[in-house]
Amino acid sequence: MKNGIFAVLGVVTLCAHAAAPSWPKPTREMRPWVYNWWPASGVDAQGLENQCAELEAKGFGGFHVIHIYGMNGPDNCYRSGWKTLFSPEWVEAWNMAARKARAHGLEIDLTMGAGWCFGGPWISEDLAASSRIKVKRAGPGGTGFMLDPYNPEAMKAHVAAFEPLFGKGGKAERPRAFYHDSYEYYGAKPREGQDIDEAQIATFKVWADWCRDNGYLTRNEAHGSPANWLDLYGLADIPETEMFGKSRDILISKFASSAAHVKGTTLVSSETCTWIDEHFCERPAEIKQFIDRLFLSGVNHIFYHGMCYSPVDAAWPGWCFYASLEMNPRNPIWREVGELNGYITRCQSLFQTWRCDNDLLILWDPDPFRKKSGNFNKQMSVHGDGWFYGEKVGKLAKRLYNAGYAFDYISPRQLADSAINKSRYAEIIDPEKDEEPKAARTMPFIPDANGLMATRWRTPDGKTAYFVVNQSGKAREVRSAKPFTAMDPLSGKIVETANRTLEPGHSAFFIGDSFEVLAINANPVGSQNSFGISGPWEVSPVCGGPAMPAPRTIDTLAGWDSWDEAFSGTMRYSASFDCDKPECPTLDLGEVKEIARVRLNGKDIGVRFMPPYRFDIPAGLVKTKGNRIEVEVTNLGANRIRDLDRRKVNWKYFGDINIVDTAYHRLDASGWPVRKSGLLGPVRFMD
Repeated sequence: MKNGIFAVLGVVTLCAHAAAPSWPKPTREMRPWVYNWWPASGVDAQGLENQCAELEAKGFGGFHVIHIYGMNGPDNCYRSGWKTLFSPEWVEAWNMAARKARAHGLEIDLTMGAGWCFGGPWISEDLAASSRIKVKRAGPGGTGFMLDPYNPEAMKAHVAAFEPLFGKGGKAERPRAFYHDSYEYYGAKPREGQDIDEAQIATFKVWADWCRDNGYLTRNEAHGSPANWLDLYGLADIPETEMFGKSRDILISKFASSAAHVKGTTLVSSETCTWIDEHFCERPAEIKQFIDRLFLSGVNHIFYHGMCYSPVDAAWPGWCFYASLEMNPRNPIWREVGELNGYITRCQSLFQTWRCDNDLLILWDPDPFRKKSGNFNKQMSVHGDGWFYGEKVGKLAKRLYNAGYAFDYISPRQLADSAINKSRYAEIIDPEKDEEPKAARTMPFIPDANGLMATRWRTPDGKTAYFVVNQSGKAREVRSAKPFTAMDPLSGKIVETANRTLEPGHSAFFIGDSFEVLAINANPVGSQNSFGISGPWEVSPVCGGPAMPAPRTIDTLAGWDSWDEAFSGTMRYSASFDCDKPECPTLDLGEVKEIARVRLNGKDIGVRFMPPYRFDIPAGLVKTKGNRIEVEVTNLGANRIRDLDRRKVNWKYFGDINIVDTAYHRLDASGWPVRKSGLLGPVRFMD
């Protein structure tokens, strides 16, 4: 096997000519970012320095600060560090974070308020949402009514609260962007005679204009609003979508990217991996596949959701946000998260440099849904899809997507806006008129037919390119009558070839055209010439807890959960061996739980965090006698959380909602099954 993840079935030459594609030099926006919750803003210099250094080391581009409810900690020992929003202590902490971030090559965003949505003590009853709901998960000094999303005067009062610190001449460090979370003004109603779309556009335009006048970008999650999302997303510099839990609908997330594509802006962000699984149960392979669905929806600026700030001296697992993903240095997978971040960065470097080549526009007007439901103020959500797929627009979008068409949505307001260039699209379809595409092209990768999913792009030199994802359960071979360029964002390798195999869960960029796809039922890598490593294996801890297990020798490969149910971290499996087939070019580790880093005869040959756990072997590295292999395997943190709850250790000492499970019940991990952990094999060298 050549080139790691891909099995090359044809002649391969490295792209070395002058015009060869390459990965752009990554900017901060091309790297992944992370939500950073500040419990009662109880941050300090040591904790912020540690956090920024860790983010820099793992390849992040920045973080997004949210001031939320406080932590109590053992004997309330942390309460003395609580900071009230806008107080001198809070400003000092914010300024310190911004300066430390930039010293580590990071940028920083800020939620415009505390918790979510917009509101606070500066919103009086007459400016509050009609339902009189309070800001959710607010930190000290941020508690108060949510503003009325149909009242521009309410938004003026909100931005006025930020004027002294963040307006022109303000003494606070400047964030890159201000952020508005998803529309959760539940029960808020327009006044009699108000047009929902007009009122909300006018209200949120106050915010967007204030930010722009003061030199800030805006990130906005418009989903949830009863107004036309496309118009609200379009007000922001960076429209932001989200996928939540197991609801990962590409066509609904496309609303955010459509707003950017139609408007002609570059960045589309996402709240990423919220509730993908229970706390510390999130597998890197699933995280990658979750992110791929966002990439397929047009996202190119990932924000993990996320990282909770924690003091350096807080006992494991430190401070935690009530919802997972646990993307923080206390999670065992953090040790190798740079590999996942490298994948994201390579993908985003192309998504932000190339031009999306969607050539069909679908007109979306929520009025038919409003009329059918009898409620012109009914919210539409990313967590449910009946409002979309129950309408002609949703049925049409799904059918066209499955047929391989590349499209964006456009609103009636955008369609009528002469400032928006619609000429690059081949045609516009109104689903209410039952129109069919006539000029738009289909892609050669059709999900219904072969299990592949794809988006189409145009490179800076005018070539057609595709981002292709295999989310089926079988390997697929992609081939063409003429050579094409294959760019592997996982390994970073770029080759020219006539055919490529994509393993389940893997993805690639292909520059070319006239592709065909074949199913592969058997393992594409040959096994006629193979050699297995039988052991014995020495197993010893590298890092982790709650306690470091004693080293041991095992005759047959096994997960360490069979002798230590609680340990979460990294173990090293080592073996010495002779090899009668040193010419075999591929090492296959078999089953791994969950991440493997391999050294062979002292040389680091890579990291894998998803199947197949295969590695290219440099020529001449393996000898016939006296070889040494070391495999450092990192598991999840789930078994350690289970152990804490079985021993009734108080690690859930957080305010507000505390820690809950995916069903929003108080988390109790004591009944979780023990997760497999380690190198299970078989380990073999293959041709």
